[in-house]
Parts: sequence; C-alpha cells; structure tokens
Amino acid sequence: MVEPVAALLNGRGHPVRRARDVGLADEADIVIIDYALEFDLVIVTFDRDFRSAVQRQGARCLHIRPPERTARRRLREEYEAVIALFLGGALLVTLPREGDPEASSR
Repeated sequence: MVEPVAALLNGRGHPVRRARDVGLADEADIVIIDYALEFDLVIVTFDRDFRSAVQRQGARCLHIRPPERTARRRLREEYEAVIALFLGGALLVTLPREGDPEASSR
C-alpha cells in the first residue's frame, strides 16, 4: 500500500498494518490473507491478482485501481461511500479510476 493511502486510513482512525511491518512482506498471498482473516482486517491492494485471491478466500478487500499516484485523493473523495459499502456487507470494494466505488458480496 502506498504511504499516502496508509496515512489517510490511519488518520481516519483505521489501524494500518502493512505486510512488511508485521513480518509478512516476503510471504505468499495466502499467508497475508489468513492474517487478515484472523484479525478481521480489510486488505487494501492495487494488485488485481491479489484482489482475486483475497476474494476467493472470503476476506474483505479494498481494491484501488491504478494509477497509485491519485489513490489518496480518490479514496479521500469516496471515503464515506467506501465505508458504507463495507458496513453494508460488501466483501470487495473496488475504487475505480473515475466514478463511484463498486461493491461485491463475493
């Protein structure tokens, strides 16, 4: 996760745990997913393949579509909508390059 996105989420009261900070940077995707499931965390990723793996395992995921340089601004603008989708039961929320966030329950 790029630092500006982590700072935004942390500043909004969401405890951020980056894979590298908890010793999982070099682990397989499934290990990171299991960690997120164990601690009831939402995985934030820019990687479409990782998003698909997270979704298959039933973890919650915020997938931010590239470009990463605009991710913080887009998340800040759509923050309330993203949170509402997760609170409504979405397992996957995709933040597109433009437009409203999209949700999926599976």
